[in-house]
Amino acid sequence: MIKEEKKKRGRPVANKQIDKKSILDIAIHEFANNGFDGARLKDIAKQANISNSLMNYHFENKEDIWRQAVLQLGDKLKARIVETQGYLKDLTGLAALKAFTRQFIYFSAEHPEFYKVIFHEMCTKTERAKWLVQNILSPLHYIFDGKNTTEENGMLNFEGIPIANLSSIIIGAANTFFIHSFQMEEMYNVKPFNPKEIERHADIVIDLIFAKFK
Repeated sequence: MIKEEKKKRGRPVANKQIDKKSILDIAIHEFANNGFDGARLKDIAKQANISNSLMNYHFENKEDIWRQAVLQLGDKLKARIVETQGYLKDLTGLAALKAFTRQFIYFSAEHPEFYKVIFHEMCTKTERAKWLVQNILSPLHYIFDGKNTTEENGMLNFEGIPIANLSSIIIGAANTFFIHSFQMEEMYNVKPFNPKEIERHADIVIDLIFAKFK
């Protein structure tokens, strides 16, 4: 008599394949729209079309998937910065900073969830907020740092404007228009994610911020 093989209990096998990049893309939108507390792993799993048990196998907990999702998006921003620095290597001073600001606005239009996640955490001063500052925001803000805007390395010296104000103005201007897209459409009948509106917004922000340095 042949004995039936008993099914093993426990977690799914380790080599079970998932599209991790896609899952993290779904997760970052959930965290952006609902905040950390409002996002639910089972909703992410449902949208990714995977089981809750498989989700639990590949991610330790909600904090783990949050960090991995933020890092994946942060890596996209870092890649954009490196790319921008590459084709702007012949630009110096105000021209370089204008060009970088334009590229950051384009990135913000492509990924409004980036700043939504940051906004959620900065408003509540969580440990996740500290992690964001150390791992995501500090490298970004360094671009506008006084050490990186001196005449010695070809960048403009914004004398008299504190870095906290300058970086907040540029980064805020780059993101708010897209984060408040519903308001823009309801109040002004403007569609921020229309390519023409993205380009117009970039032109306006650059003209307003850097007008005094012409």
